[in-house]
Amino acid sequence: MLKIFYGFNSLLSLLMTAIVLYWLAVSFFGLRTPQAPPHVAPNKRFLILVPAHDEEVVIGALVDNLMSLEYPRELYDVYVIADNCQDDTAAIARAHGAKVLEHYYGIGEPKGKPYAIAWALRQLNLNEYDGVAFFDADNLVERNFLAVMNNHLNAGDRLIQCYLDTKNPTDNWITLTYAAAYYYMNRAWQVAKTNIGLPVSIGGTGFCVGASLLQEIGWKARTLTEDLEFQMQCLLVGVKAVWSHETRIYDEKPLEFRASIIQRLRWARGHWQVFFRYFPLLLRSFLQRGDWGHLDGAIYLLNSAQIVASLYLTLCSIAQTIVNNLGYAVAFFPQIMPGWIVILLLVVQFIYMWWCLKQDTRLSGTLLVVFPALFLYNIIYMPLFVWGLLTCKNTSWRRTQHVRSLQVHEVSSWGD
Repeated sequence: MLKIFYGFNSLLSLLMTAIVLYWLAVSFFGLRTPQAPPHVAPNKRFLILVPAHDEEVVIGALVDNLMSLEYPRELYDVYVIADNCQDDTAAIARAHGAKVLEHYYGIGEPKGKPYAIAWALRQLNLNEYDGVAFFDADNLVERNFLAVMNNHLNAGDRLIQCYLDTKNPTDNWITLTYAAAYYYMNRAWQVAKTNIGLPVSIGGTGFCVGASLLQEIGWKARTLTEDLEFQMQCLLVGVKAVWSHETRIYDEKPLEFRASIIQRLRWARGHWQVFFRYFPLLLRSFLQRGDWGHLDGAIYLLNSAQIVASLYLTLCSIAQTIVNNLGYAVAFFPQIMPGWIVILLLVVQFIYMWWCLKQDTRLSGTLLVVFPALFLYNIIYMPLFVWGLLTCKNTSWRRTQHVRSLQVHEVSSWGD
């Protein structure tokens, strides 16, 4: 039995080490800023969709922001989906100039953002548009957003994610860790993948889909991470998401620890839901077609399993240390790499992360507290992914309350 246990742990350790080295190797391609698509005069027509459930505090600022984008006003429509709202979200959105679709659920009808989007798309004629952009009610966006999306669509891109930023990075240590994680992943993940031709990740907001692609696939995403599910559906039909480094979306992060736990638990459950549905399909597609983008997508979906495996191996390592200190020479798994190599890789990663965070001036003066906060952030994620696995059939949607009503000029770091 001990040999079986040792063999399983050895194989798992080897697999986790390979994945970590893969991500580390990919991340260094993020040192170079990707080239922007050629500028094209505005000629694409856009539909902007904003699902909103009881968002009267923030919806006005977003609609003002969207109505003042640097793009011909006749070439885009702004629709707010007032999803089962019990407050003044719909009235405020209309007063600020948006068109509003009011949606109320029938008895037994499933609730949540993906269902609200599906309902709204059935009310609209996508043939009138070239691109569909998605935002959350708490967002703000750079005014060049549609101009940049116009460039991408003219360049042949069909699924575009813009730079993910944070509206309130320095409110407290919780929002700071969210922001730091975003800034790091934007470089080490999104930019890096862009530079080597791999598909990037859709962040749930601030992304644009070619209208023809949306009609081809349909909006069938139903998991708690509908953005990730839609991304994998596109990847399976040969359309990879691309990164836009030329414009930014500002997303509000929760101020309270409990709210952040609820939000990240929803993400963890959703990631597991997408993993079980799409990992086998992507892996099989890679083996049949040899498409490295499908393998990369499968590895990305393994993140949830990797986090749980890392927690398991950490606990095994602690148990092994305790048993050995008691005088029993027992090995639960082998040491894959010498300790000095592990330390060297951690130092290199620390320096790289420091460089990534220094790229954003809004974190000036906070870097000394970023790394302990990030460590705590990642430690907390481990049990959340375990609980997410055990409860992944739970598809109930719990909204995150938004309270920071700001204007885009108050948060934009561009030009600093």
